[in-house]
Amino acid sequence: MKSLSTLAAIALAVAAPALAQQLATNSKAPIDITSDHAEASNSDCVSTWTGNVEALQDNARLRTDVLKLYSARNAKAGSSTNSCGDIVRMEALGSVYYVTPQQRVKGDNAVYLASNDTITVTGDVVAVRGRDVMRGKRMVINVKTGDGQMESDVTGRNRPGRVRGVFYPNDKTDNAQQPAGAGERR
Repeated sequence: MKSLSTLAAIALAVAAPALAQQLATNSKAPIDITSDHAEASNSDCVSTWTGNVEALQDNARLRTDVLKLYSARNAKAGSSTNSCGDIVRMEALGSVYYVTPQQRVKGDNAVYLASNDTITVTGDVVAVRGRDVMRGKRMVINVKTGDGQMESDVTGRNRPGRVRGVFYPNDKTDNAQQPAGAGERR
């Protein structure tokens, strides 16, 4: 299991938790986080990264204004002190932009939960895959499967703010299914 403890020790002089969870689909690559400022509280098992935050893992990228990492507490046997373990939750606050090779999602805030490998993006959510676009108020993405669901609190026909999608048909032409001479110019 990869650890950010060396990075955190250098940058913050406190140990950071190991990362077992994923931003990228089915990846065991380390997560590389950069920001303008970072601080950690080992006693609370929380680290906060602020200013132009970017988290990269394999082929996935998460950009935001603030990124908070919450780690599990590991009680050490025979000791009155606790250590921090794996990250159980990540919160991206402000101007969230999540990109994978398959999709781009933007929103106001996002929460990653390691317990179910989901990223929930909220606010003015826009998801793009190829030329297809979906909009809503809340999108839940399973990072293992890439599946997602879009939601809105608005219901009823012809009401602005409902979940909306624009989907383009596949532009590829399958010559095997065209009648003979269908693609020829005369």
